[in-house]
Amino acid sequence: MSHLIKRALTITGVILGVAGGTTFAQARVPDTVLDPIALERWADDVFGKALAEHRFSGLGIVITKGDRVLLQKGYGYQDWQSKTPVSPDATQFRIGSITKTFTATAILQLLERGQIKSLDDPANNYLKRIHFKPNDGQQITVWDLLTHSAGFGNLKPLSVDGYDAKLPFSEKLLESLQPDYVRARGSVSVYCNYCYLVLGVMIEDITGQAVGEYLDDHIFLPLGMQRTLLDPGQKPAPDTIVQYTFLPDGPALALPYPACPYEGIAPLSSADGCINSTLSDMSKWLIANIREGGGAADRVLPPMYWKLAHTRHRGNLPNTNGFGAAWWVYNYNGEKVVQHSGSIEHLSLALMFMDSKVGVFVTLAGGGEPSPNANVSSVVPAAVTGSVERRVTPPRTLILEHFLGAPYFATDSKADVTKYVGRYREMPKMQDPNWASIKPPNEITVASSGDGGLIIGGQGVYRLSGKDTFTLERAPDFETDRSRYVFETDAAGRVIRAYQDVNAGGFERLN
Repeated sequence: MSHLIKRALTITGVILGVAGGTTFAQARVPDTVLDPIALERWADDVFGKALAEHRFSGLGIVITKGDRVLLQKGYGYQDWQSKTPVSPDATQFRIGSITKTFTATAILQLLERGQIKSLDDPANNYLKRIHFKPNDGQQITVWDLLTHSAGFGNLKPLSVDGYDAKLPFSEKLLESLQPDYVRARGSVSVYCNYCYLVLGVMIEDITGQAVGEYLDDHIFLPLGMQRTLLDPGQKPAPDTIVQYTFLPDGPALALPYPACPYEGIAPLSSADGCINSTLSDMSKWLIANIREGGGAADRVLPPMYWKLAHTRHRGNLPNTNGFGAAWWVYNYNGEKVVQHSGSIEHLSLALMFMDSKVGVFVTLAGGGEPSPNANVSSVVPAAVTGSVERRVTPPRTLILEHFLGAPYFATDSKADVTKYVGRYREMPKMQDPNWASIKPPNEITVASSGDGGLIIGGQGVYRLSGKDTFTLERAPDFETDRSRYVFETDAAGRVIRAYQDVNAGGFERLN
């Protein structure tokens, strides 16, 4: 085992026993929860109700344990008009940024083969079409890209007019896209799609293969994921789910295929968000990651590299999530959780409970209004101008609490929370080109609830759940994650930042 991997595993061993400043016994998902009949009953209760309320048009869920599939089921329709049901084996969903976990796995394959010598090496060592300038005298490393911590700000504005998105991307185009640095490398992880665009370029520069071809040859086919592909195109394959929105008491209206993610400049997001897959194929991805070697997974990576992918290498605070190779790594009630989500109109979530060897993948399409990153305003049906039925969101907290129980709460209603009160602004981050000018950084206000809790961003009450940690008291639903905020203090004890427990960025205090 290399020095690098030993060091990373040691870091994880220190962190995973603590959640919100409170030490828990190691959790395990109860066997009674994993009974296939009980799982299907739970899924029917949760997703059947949402389907009846037209909160989505098609949804799929997969639950695995070890190398077994316990539940694999679709809800709603692949095409509402033809009443074609969601098929676990055939219906394709866009998994969005879960694509990054495949790109990161490809990077680890190159590390295992010696084509990348060390993840601590400068990324420039392995790039032919991009050259990073030093960030305050420091070289950007491969780990910086994998953990969203290179220090990049927003992408530079890009005009779609006359833009040539031919593959492979030219050196001139890639240079024109490179964001400026806005923070020190390795200081804070702030979600960075551009970092994974570059990792895709790195795979191509090292191997001479297009990144989609590389993933086919070295990940999809070895794992038997025969209906999975990296698809940066603008038109859907025949089995791709059609998303519908619903007018109250009215018809289902088809929405356009979600480009990946922007009309005219789609290929730029290939390696960070453009995989299409099925429920059946994603069950194989869960199993490969949970087994961390053995069976088909061994044909992709040796166990030590799977473990490296799931090992916390960097994080913004010890009590928040950290990053391995793309995967978010954190502790929930004593269980090591590995997670990633994705959203290109289709919303997807992969959660793995590593101690219990349990995986959950949920993906859905339709419901609600088209989100800004669909870039489809000119072709949305004219009828979608008034209210529509609300859309659900991937039920991270519902899943966590069903499998591992409710979170810890302190009971001190007289806690002094005044030091947390104030205004906070989202840190500058990488944004996709079409958002850079229309989506300024969010601001949140933190106020006292008057009874020892906090109101954060208008939601609450958030209750004390550990040192400088507050968790939403209200039970979760499809609208609200039971989020947790962890506050960072300086040497004088003054609160300077706030992070969500599962985060890829944070909020700087303004006053």
